[in-house]
Amino acid sequence: MVSGWVKPEPWMLDTVADTLGMSRDRVERLASRRIIRFRSFRGLLYASLKREVSKYPEGTVVIIGRGWGRLIYGYPPIRRIVLPEVALPKYFIDKVVVEEKLNGYNVRVVMLDDHLYALTRGGYICPYTTSRIDRELGEKLRELLFELGPEDHVVAGEVVGLENPYTRHYYREAPKFGYFVFDILRGDHFLPPRFREEMTAKHGISQAPILAVIDKNDMETFRTIIDRLEREGREGVVLKDPSYRVRPLKYTTHYTNIEDIRIGMKFFFEEGMEFVKSRLLREIFMAYSKKLEEDDLEKLALELGMAALKPAIDAVREVAAGESIYEEFTLVFNNYAELKEFIEYMSEMGVNLTLIYTKKNREGIAAKLRKIRETSIHIRRILETGLAPID
Repeated sequence: MVSGWVKPEPWMLDTVADTLGMSRDRVERLASRRIIRFRSFRGLLYASLKREVSKYPEGTVVIIGRGWGRLIYGYPPIRRIVLPEVALPKYFIDKVVVEEKLNGYNVRVVMLDDHLYALTRGGYICPYTTSRIDRELGEKLRELLFELGPEDHVVAGEVVGLENPYTRHYYREAPKFGYFVFDILRGDHFLPPRFREEMTAKHGISQAPILAVIDKNDMETFRTIIDRLEREGREGVVLKDPSYRVRPLKYTTHYTNIEDIRIGMKFFFEEGMEFVKSRLLREIFMAYSKKLEEDDLEKLALELGMAALKPAIDAVREVAAGESIYEEFTLVFNNYAELKEFIEYMSEMGVNLTLIYTKKNREGIAAKLRKIRETSIHIRRILETGLAPID
């Protein structure tokens, strides 16, 4: 069976219904509305939830076999805080694990019949991420999952580095490609951060750094950590209860808010406006928390304005000069078949990539790929008509 979208057969619907504890009719309705989506990956059948359904988060996956199904819970969203001095004392019970938040994309790794599969946040098996993680960490992850019990444990982590197709940010500790574990789950139960730390250290796997364990009222230490991350151009922190008695929270640095706006506004018809809206909210309350006065507010306003306007205006100028707005990135594959598989997968996800060139090196096949952004189309239409598509 080739990889791709699958029209579910009756027995597949039955398996998903039994695994999720739903009626067959409900699963069929959800499938007809594309809320449950069926795919195959290298002969493995699975179904994923496009959005939250009942108690199952978006990205929940059911691996489908004849007469059996394996449930892999979606990774739940983490609430964001904008006023730490208010949120931490009210939300946490006593101690808080302060863990670095890395700037990449969320990947759950599962093992089935000694094969590793990398699931994206949306609940799809990414062929590139699966192959790359297997190449970089396959033996270590297999040993870890085998020790824990691969039938009901999942490793969750962040893929970072420049050689990935989704979120590229340079990290000196993983400049090309790295996988940093931030959670180990048994079913839908999150195991304590210290246990994760012990298990990853035992098997030689990188983890999201635990920066400190603080009292929930210790704002001085919290601010010291954030200030250091700010100076180093890091993303922020995830805050966890040592025993997962309450769900985690997250907080990002001013540096990240500004960089997100600057990057997003290059493609302002696709993501920039939402980037500005959410990050402006963060900056409003950060300024309030820091008690910024007029001089500092003016500096902040200039920084925000330049981050929002300059990349967008540069994009208009580029299109006006006959160019297109695009992203380019380089990925490394084991072989040409995996490169073809990935391009087809992205096309099925609605992302069309252009292959610029390939080059063999010691690591495999390095492929430079280009993704044309829709912002080009909208800008070109405005330049031709002079009319705004939004009021």
